Amino acid sequence: MKSRTLLECTVDLAQPVPEITAVISAVLAYHPDGQAEILRALDYEIGTALAALETEETADGAGDI
Repeated sequence: MKSRTLLECTVDLAQPVPEITAVISAVLAYHPDGQAEILRALDYEIGTALAALETEETADGAGDI
């Protein structure tokens, strides 16, 4: 049998930033020794998502000249 600790969240999508921040804070509180690693991984994922959005925006705007 595996033992797991789960965090169930309900997120108000009308307020995404404070809601996501609260979830991240809750997860970080459970992993005091792994906070830096978790935040670095999130930073990477966010950077990747931003780069994809910027690439999309550039491609969408290329025909506007």
